[in-house]
Amino acid sequence: MPEQELDELRDAVAACAHPDRIFLFNEKRGLDGRLSSVKLCVVAPCASPRELERSLYLQIESSLPFDVLCYRPEDWERLCADGDSFAARICRSGRLLYEK
Repeated sequence: MPEQELDELRDAVAACAHPDRIFLFNEKRGLDGRLSSVKLCVVAPCASPRELERSLYLQIESSLPFDVLCYRPEDWERLCADGDSFAARICRSGRLLYEK
């Protein structure tokens, strides 16, 4: 069940990244309406968001294809305050899947 796959993916990301928040900001569905891929935004304390993204791709095996975009909490707050940023768009229209 694809929605269950999304829950499992969320749980795997939470276990690996110890995030403050996880947002779903894009999803693709097949002709049958079933979820076929997702894009997640992860807000987590880390030294390097790029390294965290790389680590998540390497550590997580998921039958649901995913892309991930990571932000440090301080960067997230600053960018969300800028209404024109991509982070602000995710904050406004993304679906919150996890919050610490």
